Order: sequence, then C-alpha cells, then structure tokens
Amino acid sequence: MLDGTLHRVRPFQLYLFAPGMHVEVPEQYGEFNYYAIFFEPIRLKKARGKYEANPSPSDSLSTGHIPLHHPQQLLQRIIRLYDHSKQQNSKGSLALRIQFEELIHDISSNESQLPFVLDERVERSITYIEQYYTEKVSIEKLAEVAGGMPSVAFSRLFRNETGMPPLEYVANVRMNQAKLQLDRKNSRVKEVAAAVGFRSEFYFSRMFQRWVGVSPTLYMKRGTLKVAVASSLGFEDHLKSVGLEPVCVVDLFHYPGHSKEHYRERLHSQLLELKRSSPDLIIADDYHLEFRDQFKEIAASVFLDFSVWDWKRNYEKIAELVNREHEASEMLTRLELQTETTGQTLRRVLGQERVAVMQVSHRAIGIQGLANHPLNELLYGELALRPCKQAPEDLWRVEMQPESLPVLETEHLFIHQHHIQAGSEQLYREMTSQAVWRQIPAVRDGRHRFINNWFVMSWTPLGRLLIMNELLAAVSDSHSVIRRQK
Repeated sequence: MLDGTLHRVRPFQLYLFAPGMHVEVPEQYGEFNYYAIFFEPIRLKKARGKYEANPSPSDSLSTGHIPLHHPQQLLQRIIRLYDHSKQQNSKGSLALRIQFEELIHDISSNESQLPFVLDERVERSITYIEQYYTEKVSIEKLAEVAGGMPSVAFSRLFRNETGMPPLEYVANVRMNQAKLQLDRKNSRVKEVAAAVGFRSEFYFSRMFQRWVGVSPTLYMKRGTLKVAVASSLGFEDHLKSVGLEPVCVVDLFHYPGHSKEHYRERLHSQLLELKRSSPDLIIADDYHLEFRDQFKEIAASVFLDFSVWDWKRNYEKIAELVNREHEASEMLTRLELQTETTGQTLRRVLGQERVAVMQVSHRAIGIQGLANHPLNELLYGELALRPCKQAPEDLWRVEMQPESLPVLETEHLFIHQHHIQAGSEQLYREMTSQAVWRQIPAVRDGRHRFINNWFVMSWTPLGRLLIMNELLAAVSDSHSVIRRQK
C-alpha cells in the first residue's frame, strides 16, 4: 500500500519512495530481498555570485511504481553499483556518483519511452475532443483530425480502442466537466450548461439526468442528501461502507413462498415507512423497477443498471451520488488487499483441495460456475480457489433436479438453502437421499456446511469481506477436525 493505493510487488520491479509517503506491507507476505538506493535530490540556486543547495523533490521521476522496458538489465547495473559501493574508499568517489547519475538518467529516459496505450489516430481525436468539447463535435471532424479516415472506419477504430462510440465519448467528457463545475461553490446550472457546450439549460439537465442518474440541482447537494435504499442486493451496505447511514431500507421483492395477503401487508408497511423517512434520494436495484411511479411520488430515484453484473461499478456509482468517492476508493483498496492475503492463506491451507458452492431452492439445485456472477469471480477468480470438475466454466450456474445430481468431485461443499418457505427444505431432503450424495468426497469426510446468502453478499464490499472470513473459518475448522481424527 503506497499512499492508499494497492501495488502487487513482483520480481524485477522498481519503486521510488519519497519522504512523507505512507508505505504498508502486510505481515502475511513474509520476507523478500531487495536493493535500495538512498539519495537526496537538491536544487542549486545562484545568488550574488554564489550557489546555494536546497532540498528538492525528484522532478525527473514519478513516485511509486516505475515501469521498465528491460528490468533485468537495470537490476544488473544496480548490483554493480552496490558492489562498487562496498569497496574500500568508494564513499563519495566521483566514479560512483557518475554511475548513479547515469542510472537515474537511464531510468528517466526509459520511463519516457513507454509506448502509448491507444492508437495514435485515436489519441489525436481525443486531444481534439478535450480542447473543443464546448463546441459542436462531429464524427466527420474527428475522422479528419485522426488523419483523414473514413467516418465508419474511424468510428469502428475508436470504439475498439476506447470501448465507446466517439460521440458518446464526447458526451462523457462534457458530463465529467459538468460534474466538476457543479461541485464548485456558488455554481449555477445555467452557467455550467453553457460552459460545457449546451445552449439549452433544459436540454443539459435532461441529458445530465440521463447520464448521471440525478438532476444537476440534486447533484450539487449530493454531500448532504438523505438517502433511502430499495434493494434486494444489500445496497445499504454500500452506503455503510463509506460512512453513510441510509434513512430507510426496504426490500419490496415478492419472494416465493410468501402469500399474496402477507406480501400486500408487507409492501404497504414498507412503502409507508419509506414515505415517512422523507428521503431526498432513493437508490434502487432493478428488482424494484416496477415501483418507479410510487418512488417518484416520494423522492428522486436512481435505478442502477443490472444488465451487467458488475458490483464494483454499482458501488462506485452509489459513492459518487453521495459524494463519497474517496471513501469508496479506500474501501476498494482495502478489500483488494484483504482478498490478496486471504487468497494466499486459503490456497496454502487447501493445497489441491477443491471448493464447490451449491444453492438449493424450491425449484432446483444450482451448482455455481466460474463466470458472470460476483460470487464466482470472487471465489474462482480473485481468490483463485480450485473448482470442482462439474462447475461450468462459461456459465454462472447450472441447475438440475435431485435425481440428476452427479458425484461432485470436491473436498469442500458450501450449501445455501434459498426460499425455505417455498419448499427448498423438501428438495434438499430429496437430494440428500440420493445414493450419489454420500459418494461426494466433501460429504463423506464431513466437509459440507450451510452458508449465509453469499450470492447476495458478494454484491457489496462488506459482504465480500464476510464471505472471506466465513471461508477462512470453515476451512480452518475442517482441517482442525481432520488433524484431531488423525
């Protein structure tokens, strides 16, 4: 952790630390060897015929990780410099200082010669957009700036390089600039609209609402808003993780097994509670789209995009809406660090043992796959646990009936019973009565256990931390039992 930013230290990497930087290395990483060069940059100033030397920041190099083209060659030069420094009478020698100056010069040159990430033609068009976004920008003009390309070919190239069409990129630049200006004290919507290239304040407000989720007026107040949450995915944890307590939390989804009468009473009660909390903003997930009209009568509402199962994008969006971007960034960094250390611990303890996650509902038995769900990405991607052979690689889950259950090749099985009131207990009993159930290694060795709803918990940083803690506890317990038995 360097000044709150996570870096994965690898062999042949170069870092520059400056005075005042906060450096944190987790104890779990153990020991590693490194070469360190300590130096103090100074700046010479001539005054009245004399030179004065004062401490100066190292302007020629950026701090933190410095990318290198040929790190092995640089390492050999540092080793030679180190060996030379250990020789007698080397301290303060001119030859040693020249070697050091050459090393710094080469590192600076190496850093400036790194290749561009984007195609040069796209870079030129982006530079033009950033200079002239307040004016009317056409695809034809951008294609001309890129080097006289045909418009269709340019649009295809731009999308491939940036991930979005050219005009959408222009709109993104305008809205980002608008957000910066709206954050300024005493800003006015009409002036901001004109400053980012909109002639109509009304049209700007409509576009801003569509792009950001809230009106410009509400965005200017985002640090003081009373926020309510309507979510089946635990979005209230997003707010709590950035230090904000929602004024009201409701979940209006009609879960299987709940009678219509019970649901109507619960719905009426929660909507009444939501109205009484008098929020300025309601943050909701896609499970609550059918209540858009009811929410509109209570407060401004933002429905987060559920078409892509990207929990982190939802989290960052919520943090922006409540002016907690910095807190969210710190939380994500801490989470990434915890994920890295937890993954190392789990892989060391588990060795070649495999992990499978199952959800038993009233309809079917689901075996989690390796992709397209926050839980799968956490377990088999970020933590890099070994999945069972039956876990599908390209699906988020495969469902089956109890009689179709195969012998899962896994040493650890985690089970969640979903919608118990709708009858998942009966399906679970049918599954455990099958002959193949007792042939599963995790069942045979007593390494299967019930879990909380990891599927929902995986959508929030706090939930992911809890999942990792439960995983560590479960794996440690199962291995302790095995050791006692031996």
